[in-house]
Amino acid sequence: MLDSVVRVLKQSNMLSYKLPELMPGGFFVATDVTCREIVHNPVSARFYRIEAWKSLSSSSSPPPQFKVYRDGRLVKPEELPIQRATWLGEEVTGEEYELIWPDGISKVGIFNASPLRNDSGEIIGSICTFDDVTQIVHMKRELNAHRLHLQRMVEERTEELKREFEKRETMEREVAKLERLNVIGQLAAGLGHEVRNPLTTIRGFLQMLQSKTDLHTYKGHFDLMIEELDRTNSIITDFLSLAKNKPTELKRQCLNKLLANLFPLLEADAYTQGKKCVFEPGDLPNLDINTNEIIQLVLNFARNGLEAMPLDGCLTINTFMEGQNIVLSFKDEGTGIKLEDVLKLGISFFTTKENGTGLGLPMCYSIADRHNAQIELTTGPDGTTFFVRFPKPLEVKTNP
Repeated sequence: MLDSVVRVLKQSNMLSYKLPELMPGGFFVATDVTCREIVHNPVSARFYRIEAWKSLSSSSSPPPQFKVYRDGRLVKPEELPIQRATWLGEEVTGEEYELIWPDGISKVGIFNASPLRNDSGEIIGSICTFDDVTQIVHMKRELNAHRLHLQRMVEERTEELKREFEKRETMEREVAKLERLNVIGQLAAGLGHEVRNPLTTIRGFLQMLQSKTDLHTYKGHFDLMIEELDRTNSIITDFLSLAKNKPTELKRQCLNKLLANLFPLLEADAYTQGKKCVFEPGDLPNLDINTNEIIQLVLNFARNGLEAMPLDGCLTINTFMEGQNIVLSFKDEGTGIKLEDVLKLGISFFTTKENGTGLGLPMCYSIADRHNAQIELTTGPDGTTFFVRFPKPLEVKTNP
């Protein structure tokens, strides 16, 4: 075997000036142009896990018991450095290849290859050298894996902290809301009876004076005063409803039927404003609800939606099933809600209306809470949609 190596190196004039510098590292020689017989030095033999100075054939049986990869891609035999040097006459310089055996052993080397030519310039074989960089590459991979692991840990911890921060913000908002509701409850308890009684008296006297013939000239003024008294009474009602903490009496009934009975009122309200209202009921099971409270919720959302739209706008009310939830939605065609205002929705006394009290939406949230429902919304330049999601009863009665 050595004789064939020496012969081919002599013929290529390589023996005298190149072989000595290659000997300390790994090298192997293809002794003919078929690359059927490739002879290794001891360093190369150890790298390839074969006996020293034995031949390794990549084209005859049995094939090499390892796979070769470059940049993560499986390399074909004809793409290996020594084959390219022998068959194509290429000079291969500094290319990294990884060898992986069936038992999981992996080795990495940086390879160089040159064709061997005789005096006539014909290729008679090739020589390949390499540096074993397995340890360096494996250490680098371990460091990268460790770095990625640390990065994932940091990202996961950051996400946990973000969730905790959001949870804390939500809790703080809820606590602030409860504190405000407590204040409202105290105010409502004090004002409800004390203020309503004199208001009722004043309204009665105004109605009496309004009926007198000699005061008929002031009928418009009396109407305005009575209207304002009714508005004041309505605000007090909202206070009392918002502060209500007694259990809500629920009755299993058809939500669609309730909305259908209420729809003519909403349609008339929309018509007087030069707008439209559409009701699109879906197939729903019966739901445990308090009729008066749901009517109040629907009126608030519908009127808010109508007020948010320009002339000829259309408010669409839908009911539908979504998983285990019965959903009631109100979609307007307004200009949307500002992000900073979205975060304040449901806070008592917050309003963007010139004459608003800031109690309508908080009352809706309070009613939803008493029905174990959730209120969500989507908003944008094309309008806003509020979703009220009621949990489906465990035992439902389907609509006839």
